[in-house]
Amino acid sequence: DKKTLSSIESDLQALNLFSEIHMELSEDSQSSGCELKITLKEKISFIPLPFAMYSSSSGFMAGAFIMDMNAGGKKDMFVTGLMWAFDRQMLVGMYRNSPRIGTPGYLLSASLAKQKLGINDSDGNEFFKVENFYASAIAKILFKPDRFNSFGAGLGYSGFFPRDDENLYYDIYARNAGLASLDWSISENNWNGTFLSETAFAASASFLLDNKLRPVTNLALAARVQQPLVQKLRLNIEGGAAMVLNGLVIDGLRKSSARVTIMNDKFVTEKIAGSSTGLEYAFLQTKKIGTFSIYGNYEFLFAEDIDQSLLFCQGFNTGMKVYLKGLAFPALSMGLAYNATKNIFYFSGSFGVSF
Repeated sequence: DKKTLSSIESDLQALNLFSEIHMELSEDSQSSGCELKITLKEKISFIPLPFAMYSSSSGFMAGAFIMDMNAGGKKDMFVTGLMWAFDRQMLVGMYRNSPRIGTPGYLLSASLAKQKLGINDSDGNEFFKVENFYASAIAKILFKPDRFNSFGAGLGYSGFFPRDDENLYYDIYARNAGLASLDWSISENNWNGTFLSETAFAASASFLLDNKLRPVTNLALAARVQQPLVQKLRLNIEGGAAMVLNGLVIDGLRKSSARVTIMNDKFVTEKIAGSSTGLEYAFLQTKKIGTFSIYGNYEFLFAEDIDQSLLFCQGFNTGMKVYLKGLAFPALSMGLAYNATKNIFYFSGSFGVSF
């Protein structure tokens, strides 16, 4: 039936391996059944990907990734790359062995960074900055009991090493820490010929214990509903909530935990919750390039400010995205966010990465 055909095509689109998918259903007169013929054109999955991005609150960043979305010819994902900014240089790497239903997979990731970590209050005023070296690594076992649910359980390491000759904030110190994490998500994709939309819910928890025996707990929830209203117009709803228990200031949460854009990139908090709701319209779709869209969202968030007072902000963001035919994420983005509560505008743009 139609729903079954739509599910099959959505699953194939979500694999991000094919540039063309054609489905042909015909009746089989001999068996009184049906025959489904699927014709696929595989696309290049190994991509050298230079990128650049700019944010009015954090500045300019550039770099390059090497990405393989079908490593080993078995839907594994491999990414490595270097990111550079005036206050940060970072090397990252990741290999994801995709789990099959009933067969576990794994995730290996690591990062090294030299940075000047800045933390601001909700008005954008700098609270403090510390130059440091950072290293992390994690290994996860991935489970997929059915086509909708995914689980992950991992162990890892986190190291934070500030410069000794700086006047440090009172709860900053050189730290070696072990960490454990658990996460679960349930999601379903829907391809309607224009957008690959997703309905998903996720929950995660992590526990960190450092060299001073300080236990830190991080809890997070996230939800996404993308629902096509007509062929080229869809509703986008995203929300998130997170909290850190007994954390240092360097363990604080960023605005992405609330799925919003109306805060300064360097704003850090121990508790945050927010939501973004709006529409996205595909005004142009070409076979050679991909899909061009414009969007507008209303956003709000609740958070704890640096002085531990309750913070509420609301506003909007608007912009444009380009979904290239060979990539699963927006390869070109420009957005303008306005925090009406603080009367502050934030502009951001990127090429080659999703922000």
